[in-house]
Amino acid sequence: MKEVKINLNNKQKFPDGRKDELTYEGKGEYKYKNGKHYLIYEEKSRGLKEVKTIIRFNEKQSRILLKRSQPNEMRQVFDVKENCDFFYNLGSHKMKFETDTKKLHIETSPGRGEIAVEYDLIQNSKIFASNNLKIEYRLIDKE
Repeated sequence: MKEVKINLNNKQKFPDGRKDELTYEGKGEYKYKNGKHYLIYEEKSRGLKEVKTIIRFNEKQSRILLKRSQPNEMRQVFDVKENCDFFYNLGSHKMKFETDTKKLHIETSPGRGEIAVEYDLIQNSKIFASNNLKIEYRLIDKE
């Protein structure tokens, strides 16, 4: 595994006009295995404990898996060809969503990469939030 710097930004817009922005900036690990890229890092969101997060992607398949471990367990798939159901756990509270991926862009080059996803979160057949997710990573030079 190689050490990387990860920048994540997710802009959310809710049907009532409210907006929110979630960001993460920190170090993580990168590996390439069996034709897939992996970013692994410990994410800490507002008011939540640190949680291991794995992003698995393959630019040829145009599919991304975002996986979080306990206590905020989640397995969310982004795929423009199909809507994907998932559960988001917040402690003992479990919420069911559907991901409707509108656009997905994956760009990789030696030592760096970028992922951009536009998607709607659907809950009970209604848009819960429209999202614009951007993830950038680059290898950290070790001297």
